[in-house]
Amino acid sequence: MQQSYNTRQLLSLGAVIALAPALRLFPARAAAIAGRAGWLTALAALPLAVFWAKGFSLLLKRMQPGEQLPDLLLRLGGKRFGKPALAAFTLWCLVYAGFVLRSGADRLVGTVYPGASPLLFSQLMGLIALAAALSSPRTLVRMGRMLLPLLFGVLGALLFCALLKASPGNLLPVGAESVLPLAKALPLPLDICAGAGTALCFLAGGLREKEPRFSVLAMWSAGICALLTLVSAAVTGQLGADLTAQLARPFFVLVRTLVFFRTVERVEALVVMLWIFPDFLMTALFLWAGQYSLRLLCGYHPDTALHPRFDFSEGRVLIWAFGAAATVLSLFLAPQPAQLERWSTLYIPAANLGFVFIFLPFIYIVGRDN
Repeated sequence: MQQSYNTRQLLSLGAVIALAPALRLFPARAAAIAGRAGWLTALAALPLAVFWAKGFSLLLKRMQPGEQLPDLLLRLGGKRFGKPALAAFTLWCLVYAGFVLRSGADRLVGTVYPGASPLLFSQLMGLIALAAALSSPRTLVRMGRMLLPLLFGVLGALLFCALLKASPGNLLPVGAESVLPLAKALPLPLDICAGAGTALCFLAGGLREKEPRFSVLAMWSAGICALLTLVSAAVTGQLGADLTAQLARPFFVLVRTLVFFRTVERVEALVVMLWIFPDFLMTALFLWAGQYSLRLLCGYHPDTALHPRFDFSEGRVLIWAFGAAATVLSLFLAPQPAQLERWSTLYIPAANLGFVFIFLPFIYIVGRDN
């Protein structure tokens, strides 16, 4: 198989897709659980993120040349657990892709197109993401690498302006009474860091290197935790913990209040449109991994998966079927805002953490002799 990209490019894709939950979920949930100390949650979770990096580096060492994560699950699971593990992975990819389509459409409706139906946006993004998923994984990785400077440049400018105007009284002091709330909030940053990191490793089989080293994954995890800390500090420092906890999208509310150079304001529409890209790449990544897994499950082995373009003679209908199923699922998933809130704050994080810290270690232990 053709080796297509390096670890730095792959980690750039992971950083881009981590932006979606980092901005949508983290500031409000951290403030709701830990109050004024919520902005310290990601720093407190750093040891756990490093622990994830160590465990995942051990799993990736078991990956043989040319394998992707679904291939690894099938091989390590063996005859007894291989196909059930692959089926569970396929279902997880389907639900996650549908959820990202639904939540991305809801953010567009809530911030740029109030009163519009999210159905059109879900379908349109699903079609575009499916087109990307039909291309090479190299295309997704390169898109992440190209978008990273743009997104982080815009985010850096926004955070710089927000932190300059932040009120220290909204962030400090933080006393010993915050230790327990901080501990309760630790799954939030861990979900974002480990979830995005595991997702980017769907494509680890295309690396020029054998696998991402532990030190590289640990440094990447530290960077994501630092990013979450800055975002939460900017939002909480400007809006206060109580207001941040009450808002559905506090980061975009913060952007709406910013004025640049005393003349430029109302840039939230531009920022929201830029943040379509993390949703798009995350959807495309889960569609690619899901259809790859589905094809393995049905007996087709996509030997050319790392080539510049797919050229499959068998089972191609499964690719379209998987993309269509994710798009249709997004139309019926959480039709009410309260339901979408439960999916965002409860169901999806629980599924992510269960997949990363229960499912994958189980497969690793089962397949230790394979």
